[in-house]
Amino acid sequence: MKQDKNRTKTRMAVYLIALENNKLLLGKRQNTGHMDGCWSLLAGHVYEGESCLLAVIREAQEECGLNLAPTTLELIGAMHHRSGEFDYANYIFRVDISGQKISNLEPEKCAEWSFFAPDNLPEPMQDYIKFIIKKSLTHNAPWIAQYGWEYI
Repeated sequence: MKQDKNRTKTRMAVYLIALENNKLLLGKRQNTGHMDGCWSLLAGHVYEGESCLLAVIREAQEECGLNLAPTTLELIGAMHHRSGEFDYANYIFRVDISGQKISNLEPEKCAEWSFFAPDNLPEPMQDYIKFIIKKSLTHNAPWIAQYGWEYI
């Protein structure tokens, strides 16, 4: 059997569609070297040995102090994403965070957290983030997609 030496180029990430009164929580990235100055969803990498569910709970706590129970999260999408040097298997979750306090716990990486109406998203924002938001807010059933792959 042939050994595939490129498997380390695929990473896993999680994204959170966090809603309060039908408005979407977005953070403005800074000082990370990736998408700085752009608005994005709460997101992060999945660590080795960590489930995607526990990763999104950890990221929500680390980034803005959200305390999420596993039973409140709904896995609503999956996207295979080609991004520069790496491929990503992305898992997208949705949760209602009404009544929870948002704190910017990583101000060195995030200039601010704010809520936006889905039909009035801020700029700049990467196209793949807009794609995730649109798919997540317009599909009632879980969705699966590819992004960034070109075929002949």
